[in-house]
Amino acid sequence: MNEIIKEITIRNSGCIKGNIYMPSEVNGAGISWTSSNPDIISDKAEGKAAAGVVKRPEEDTKVTLSAKITLGEETKIYEQEVTVIKAPAAISEDDFEGYLFGHFIGEAKAHEEQIYFAVSDDGLNFRDMNNGKAVLTSEVGEKGVRDPYICRSKEGDRFFLIATDLSIYNRGGWFQNEQGYYDASTTGSHNLVLWESDDLVNWGEPRLLPVAPANAGMAWAPEMVFDDESGEYIIFFASSIMNPETKYKAKPNAIYYVATRDFVHFSDTKIFIDNQCDPDGKPREIIDTTVIKIGDYYYAASKDGDNAEANGGIRIHKNKNLLDKDGWVKVLDLDELGLDLNGLKIDVLDNSSLEGPELFRYNRKDWTDKDVPEYGLMADQYNVSGGYLPLKTSDIEDITNSRGSWKVLDNSEYSFDLLKKRHGTILSITCEEVARLKKAF
Repeated sequence: MNEIIKEITIRNSGCIKGNIYMPSEVNGAGISWTSSNPDIISDKAEGKAAAGVVKRPEEDTKVTLSAKITLGEETKIYEQEVTVIKAPAAISEDDFEGYLFGHFIGEAKAHEEQIYFAVSDDGLNFRDMNNGKAVLTSEVGEKGVRDPYICRSKEGDRFFLIATDLSIYNRGGWFQNEQGYYDASTTGSHNLVLWESDDLVNWGEPRLLPVAPANAGMAWAPEMVFDDESGEYIIFFASSIMNPETKYKAKPNAIYYVATRDFVHFSDTKIFIDNQCDPDGKPREIIDTTVIKIGDYYYAASKDGDNAEANGGIRIHKNKNLLDKDGWVKVLDLDELGLDLNGLKIDVLDNSSLEGPELFRYNRKDWTDKDVPEYGLMADQYNVSGGYLPLKTSDIEDITNSRGSWKVLDNSEYSFDLLKKRHGTILSITCEEVARLKKAF
């Protein structure tokens, strides 16, 4: 019983700001819950949402949760008092005044594979923070972090920064194993690294999140999105499935996910976006997925195809049901848009030149037409060590660019300051948050 109680004890019980983990079964024991205030913390499943959905009140409120644990003939009642913090002021579209860019800068030295911040007032011109030094440094796992993503909580007053647990520098560089794979993709960490913050300035200690299955080759390039139906965060990442005997991939890189409410308890690992296939039916690699919701659809941009695979690129899909792995439908590949690449370091927008796409929405004040939302898509020019290449669109489904809604920005239209911006994340932030970050860093 003690192990079961330990498993269901609510984390951060004195400061509840989001949905909590209240399972109906743990290690063979049945659990039924009673909430002293079910209007604030639900004690029964509703639709796809399990018990534990939190509705933040107008004032801090204490709620007692009672769990009846039944294991065979044994029954025990466990009670825990928690405090639900009052709801924050709602954030509207017009409250966003700036952008926070989290990224890493390289892999030639240990300090380059850490988390760096830059800020911008317009989403185009960024200024490095913290005197060009890392803001967050990982001392867990491989002691290097790449491909960060910052997520604002559903409630708006918490932030989660998640990243790949990988240090190419500590591994001695990129090298191929006997099977011809880059070793980091087949013997990589099964964990992700997570930091949490209430203000974007003060971050807790980094934690390792075990997300990939035991036979995975790695867990790379995570992002997350809140699922309104289940009340959970969906953390998705790239991974391969390995044959432990032959050391070859049993399944090429695809996108997987786990679901969580508290970043301690996770669902089983499942497929998020499966491999695309060549015309002959051969599965292709897919990594580096980013997702944004526009209207009724979720749009995903991914690197389709390994570096040397023909006919691959930065592919955009859409899906009405976030977790329907078979529901993703191709919208376009960037190289199909026919964009003018004169003056750029690359001459084609495909998988041989680009990776690490990042989708984000510009703040309303920065739209050309205040009634027409605009979106950014940045991609890492990894093959020429060129950092990020920014693209902009007002119509993500203008698949032939016949309406001229897609454009590649030229050097005169943006600035990334001195540090190279590698595979990162862009978060819209309020005027208060901009000021806080500038003061701190």
